[in-house]
Amino acid sequence: MAVRERCLYCGSPVSTNGYCTSCRLSQDFLRKAINTSKYYYNMGLDKARVRDLSGAIDSLKSSLRYNKNNTLARNLLGLIYYEMGEIVPALNCWVVSVNINPGKDNLAVRYLKELRDDPSTLENASTTAREFNLALEHAKRYDIDLAMINLNKAVSLNQNFIKAHLLMALIYIGKNRGGMARKCLAHVMSLDRTNPTALHYLRELGESEENITRMADSYGETEELFNYYGVEEEKEKDKRPSKMVYPRQEKGKRNQESVYKRYKELNLARYSNIYMIAGIILGIVVCYFLIIPSVRKNYNEKLGTREQSYIKELSSKNSEIESLNSTVKSLNEKASKTDASSVDKDQEISDLKEEVSQLKKKLGESSKTADEKGDGNAAGEGDNSSAEDGNSAQETKNNEADVNDFLPEE
Repeated sequence: MAVRERCLYCGSPVSTNGYCTSCRLSQDFLRKAINTSKYYYNMGLDKARVRDLSGAIDSLKSSLRYNKNNTLARNLLGLIYYEMGEIVPALNCWVVSVNINPGKDNLAVRYLKELRDDPSTLENASTTAREFNLALEHAKRYDIDLAMINLNKAVSLNQNFIKAHLLMALIYIGKNRGGMARKCLAHVMSLDRTNPTALHYLRELGESEENITRMADSYGETEELFNYYGVEEEKEKDKRPSKMVYPRQEKGKRNQESVYKRYKELNLARYSNIYMIAGIILGIVVCYFLIIPSVRKNYNEKLGTREQSYIKELSSKNSEIESLNSTVKSLNEKASKTDASSVDKDQEISDLKEEVSQLKKKLGESSKTADEKGDGNAAGEGDNSSAEDGNSAQETKNNEADVNDFLPEE
């Protein structure tokens, strides 16, 4: 009976299509992730050999990102932290490694046993961390002397504590003591040749790249880290290190973590045009399906808000127009009424003028008859002529006054 393949992630049986029956992960995907993890582990190991501890930490973290069960990467990461004077992160890496693989073939078991057998190491690590934290607090309050006292205690307990040396260099730079700062930074470069903080401080001190490289090369490699890890020394110079020393295994068994594959470097220059065309097509697709709909949505929202504002403004203007039309209508009615009343008044004035003219005619006729009668009775009424003329004249004035009362004032 054939044994079914087991999943590399959970150990459940794998179906014929290459997917796990439990976690539903593709085995090809898992193999690629494991190989990528081993690739970054090899890169971190190569960087650690040349004392590029900062770069090795980044590579090993990338390795664990692809495969968290890579105990070799965790063990090497813990060794690098231990070499840099950071005991707590190193213990964290080793404890997790032991929880993943508690077997005797895991080197983290040996590391933890040696630390447990030497309690003074953990006590010194605790004291070092406490002194560094005090120095950092004093430095924040600009108590430089107290900070230097605590840093000297921390460095005396652990010569490889890189953070303490960097803080001392920063304090010396602030006190314009470039020589002491360079001495501290040189010690850091002997432990970690590409420490970014140390390189930044050296550049701020005015050191050229050539001097920095010479300072890093002036200190020989320390093989204690790699011998402790179990890697054989180089037999000849200018050659790659010899193979790694793996724990002994029983016959018939094979440790899957001991299989390492290095990816072949590919020349991707000839595929540049294809990549460019594919990138343009992908950009167009992303623009069409992601950017254009959002732009259209924003445009429609703005258009809708503007239409609503225009409709509100138009309704308000229409209401104003209706109110103005009603006022105009009322004013026109008042004007027509005033025109009719003015016509009536003109008619009354014309009638009154006709009556006045008729009265004037009657007065003229009556005055003529009176004159004729006066000539006939001139001899008999000679004595009374003057009195009658006066009376007639007075009556005429009174009649004219009565007629003028009927005329309108101009």
